[in-house]
Amino acid sequence: MTSTATSIAIDVQQWSLSFGQRHVLKEISMRIPVKKVTALIGPSGCGKSTLLRSFNRMHELNNEVTYQGSIKIDDKDIFQWEVTALRRQVGMIFQKPVPFPKSIYDNIAYGLKINGFPEKEIPQRIEEALTKSYLWNEVKDKLREPATRLSGGQQQRLCIARTIALQPEIVLMDEPCSALDPISTAKIEELIKELAQNYTIVLVTHNMQQAMRVADYTAFMYLGELIEMDTTEQIFHYPKQELTRNYVQGNFG
Repeated sequence: MTSTATSIAIDVQQWSLSFGQRHVLKEISMRIPVKKVTALIGPSGCGKSTLLRSFNRMHELNNEVTYQGSIKIDDKDIFQWEVTALRRQVGMIFQKPVPFPKSIYDNIAYGLKINGFPEKEIPQRIEEALTKSYLWNEVKDKLREPATRLSGGQQQRLCIARTIALQPEIVLMDEPCSALDPISTAKIEELIKELAQNYTIVLVTHNMQQAMRVADYTAFMYLGELIEMDTTEQIFHYPKQELTRNYVQGNFG
């Protein structure tokens, strides 16, 4: 990704999105910085996941979707990208880990093979991805065992390894810890902070404490609108908007 003077990874301008007559996102404008963790917070149904999935064009198979505005990645409109290339550049981690019904090794090798990585490089890339995901020491002796035997937290870290093995620039995470126990959640949060040294992370979370722990920037959304975006410290301690203040203080109904 080409760095700009402002080091912006994702540039969103006046982005609106509807499903049929339902207007879900309303003129969102935001700039997500490179190699930082940006958290999207807000009540259920406010459009956080819809916005996140816009970044790698996950909505376009829905015939009811209409949109206006622009989203640029690497200073190039996302609809000018070939979709496979875009999704290689912009990886996605879902709420529930979904390992392929294959071995641990083949879960990562599959994506590398279909994306044309040389066969001789694949074992090294798999080891590197598992190491970066804090999983290598736990699975190095059972790479040929089914990935479905892993615990929930291990499966989520495997899905992260599978994503970063493709060397994306951006990793989108849609509530990656919501199905995990506190110990697994702590490991994923530590991993998120570590990954931000090399990747731009955009994280949807309902857990405001999690946003405070891991995010450099936080954006508060409500009813499809971006109410406020700033450093996480600013949003949680010195918000400019009353709506934001009420939400982060829990005075919200």
